[in-house]
Amino acid sequence: MIKFLPKITAFFVSVGLIVSGCDNGNADVTIFDSPPEVTVSKPNSVTSNVNFTMKLRFRDGADPSISSSPLSSATWEITLGPTVIQSGSLDLSGVLQDVDVPVTALAIGTPSDDINTYNLYNLRVIAEDQNANKDTVDVPFRVVGTVGIIGDATPGGWGASTAMTRDASDPDLYKITNVVLTSGEAKFRADNFWGINWGAAAFPSGTGTFNGANISGITPGTYDVTLNVSTGAYNFVKK
Repeated sequence: MIKFLPKITAFFVSVGLIVSGCDNGNADVTIFDSPPEVTVSKPNSVTSNVNFTMKLRFRDGADPSISSSPLSSATWEITLGPTVIQSGSLDLSGVLQDVDVPVTALAIGTPSDDINTYNLYNLRVIAEDQNANKDTVDVPFRVVGTVGIIGDATPGGWGASTAMTRDASDPDLYKITNVVLTSGEAKFRADNFWGINWGAAAFPSGTGTFNGANISGITPGTYDVTLNVSTGAYNFVKK
């Protein structure tokens, strides 16, 4: 199965962290000349084995109306550890440009409980203007395969995930219907390991964060449960 932004199934949309940078490696040629800026909107995760689109914005300086060094070019690459998975280059012009870059589906690695490295991809974008000023931005993100709910309130307790199903029309959305829960806590995790997991204290709805708190205060009953792996939004609906 496939968090990098056709039915595009995973987007770099403005729901998560906005990353920007400004690294001027060369002297400005006039008082108004400024290095380019790159912004990337990113989700918490993207779903594996599904093509998606990166949404990038390039701008030459904080105020394009007074910039004197138009955009020139950019390169991008997606890496998993030291390995470059995909890469490309872009021709840019003007002082403000939005670019959608299609990305071929990414795969998950060997499941792991390591929250620091499991399926941790990185997008690096380097932009340059016509005066050789540069900006480099790194955007880490996770790739998710299967998703389940786990915890002492769930059928499998803390020992085993109860599988959720990916929505046919929205691959970022996972759901389970008519699941019987007891009093207790729960979390969501990917690929039956703890390397990627989401949680937050709020119940019955909230926005789970990576390696966040247990979802507490669950009351006994039969529920429909959903999780959006791109935004982290979850919802428990009691029947």
